[in-house]
Amino acid sequence: MVFVPDDKLKGKMAKNGSVLQYMYSVSGAGKGLIAMGAMLIPIGVGLAAALSGTLGTQSAVLVAAALGGPGILLLILGVLLQQKREKGWLQAYAKTSGFSEQEVLQADQEFRQPGTVLFSFDKGKDTNSLKKMGFITSTYIRFPGTAPFLRHVNDIVACFYTKKYLCRDGGYDRAFVAYFTDGENGVLMDSPPEKASLEIVEAIEARNPMVITSHHFTYEGKTYDAVRDADEVVALHKRLRAEG
Repeated sequence: MVFVPDDKLKGKMAKNGSVLQYMYSVSGAGKGLIAMGAMLIPIGVGLAAALSGTLGTQSAVLVAAALGGPGILLLILGVLLQQKREKGWLQAYAKTSGFSEQEVLQADQEFRQPGTVLFSFDKGKDTNSLKKMGFITSTYIRFPGTAPFLRHVNDIVACFYTKKYLCRDGGYDRAFVAYFTDGENGVLMDSPPEKASLEIVEAIEARNPMVITSHHFTYEGKTYDAVRDADEVVALHKRLRAEG
């Protein structure tokens, strides 16, 4: 799914001043503790209510405290951990992207400009889905997921959907593949929906005309496999960019 967000949606996703911070908040150890705490508290209250008639009020309160007390502590600890994690969003994006913090902020600003698109492999638009979406601006791209993964869109060497991805067991499967000029980082999505994958490839190609969009292609009489020959494809891409 690829779509252009309106100003209202952009405002929602950057309500605290940063869309990248909004997306970074989707995961973290604190989330798990908050969920556990939120689960224990009503369990304790429910058991106390159910047992109050047989054990008495005092015993029922003890049961509620035995479960609800740790639940409240987990909830508080989870909130504190999540707040601490989310404060480090800028440093996290700078570290994983290799960008300066100033450039990460620039990507954040570009998100609000006209022409930005959001994309994902599914059709969900609830808050949790929005936080996991990818986006493309005039300069930057963030692929879908929970990792703080930010790159220059022009540094994408290859991005394609294939029905012939060779698996370890020797068989073939469908896959969405993308990799970059550094030759080290990439994106691999197993068995993705075909329609969404092709829409994403098209959106990236519209902003980076040099991107390879085919699993197999021929250039200057040589045939390349963009999966097996990734290093050669990266080298070819760099040469063509240098030649202008």
